[in-house]
Amino acid sequence: MDPQNENNKNWKQEGIFDTYEEADSTRAVMLSMNTDNRLLVKVKRCGPAGSRFKVKSWYPPEPKKNKKKGKNNDNSQ
Repeated sequence: MDPQNENNKNWKQEGIFDTYEEADSTRAVMLSMNTDNRLLVKVKRCGPAGSRFKVKSWYPPEPKKNKKKGKNNDNSQ
């Protein structure tokens, strides 16, 4: 992953499950509780030979506000 690329996401692990159905139901509950539809949730295989399933989530950070301090260039007289 390129640290200069803005598409890098830090995914938070929500849990590991033995079956896909358990992981998918957790994913569905998380998405149903989200009101602003910005939450991303995915189910990934993990464990030996991909025998378990991991639920990961990512919520976008708040946009940074520009705090430029400088002279006010109002030249109207």
